Amino acid sequence: MAKHSFNTLVRRLAAAGFSKSFVTTAILPDWWESGCATDPALLPDFEIRVARFLGQSVAAIRDASAVLAAPAYAHAQLRRVGNIDADRLKPAIHAALAVASAVVRNLKPTCPAPALLPQDALQWRQAILGPNAKAMTLEILLAALNRRGIPIIPLLTSPEPKFQGLACVVSGRPVIVLGHHIADPGRVAFIVSHESGHIANGDCDEAAPVVDADDETKDTSSIERRADLYAIRILTGRDEVPRLDASDFRTLAERAFRIESDHGVDAGVAIANWARRTKNYQAAAMALHALYRGQGARRLLSKNFANLVDVENASESDRILLRCSLGGDNDDGGGEQDGIAA
Repeated sequence: MAKHSFNTLVRRLAAAGFSKSFVTTAILPDWWESGCATDPALLPDFEIRVARFLGQSVAAIRDASAVLAAPAYAHAQLRRVGNIDADRLKPAIHAALAVASAVVRNLKPTCPAPALLPQDALQWRQAILGPNAKAMTLEILLAALNRRGIPIIPLLTSPEPKFQGLACVVSGRPVIVLGHHIADPGRVAFIVSHESGHIANGDCDEAAPVVDADDETKDTSSIERRADLYAIRILTGRDEVPRLDASDFRTLAERAFRIESDHGVDAGVAIANWARRTKNYQAAAMALHALYRGQGARRLLSKNFANLVDVENASESDRILLRCSLGGDNDDGGGEQDGIAA
């Protein structure tokens, strides 16, 4: 029979989908160091933290023969799952909802009460941009969602496999969680807009988050078509992203910039749409680099998060969960690059 110990519990958590690196970030306290694992007096503290995170009894955590598992979310709507086993997404979903709950509990007083998103994306775009602004950018979109009291949470630490985007409702407040590390602001703007579409269309509620595993996986369901159309309308002001045709990255960059100038559609959004259509992600990345648009999303998301969430005054357990979003180096290298001046 397996002996219950710190290392045994860590292995059981890993078997449940929560790696040691995730446990270190999301469950262990700031004062924990490597030597603590061999101190039996500290094991009860770890057990209580694991029990709280998984929503299980301490007795179940202490039973070395018991199989640990991520909580099941029976009403979660899994979209664009592709070849990913849906059960394997449970740890990432649970972690995301735990972090989302911590965020909602610790929003700054300046964060507005949640307001419904307009179902008419074209009307909302016009209200956000006004008569003079040209393109909807990630920065503008984040500010608009802030005014609606909708937090955007970029997860920097998450169980594998990760999802791309999640729309949920926590304590009556809509929340968007981003699971992938994507530096390209145009692509992130589309993901955020897509999840906003799920919220505006009433696709999610307290018991039923919508989880989009991967935007590369085709999903022709009505729920996804509506969210995609919402995203396209808010980002472009029309029902389709202006079509780009190019055989090399420089031509792609130049034509995308022209679309931005002529039609008010962010060049990064146009290139991201071209990449999804052609599957030529290498050329898209080079075009974004040429336009200085390949980096910066994580910095914007991190700044936005810091403006909304009061980490300093959070409880210890919440502060630990919030490390999943704030932990690590948020500098995604968005400095100057050689390229085409935009």
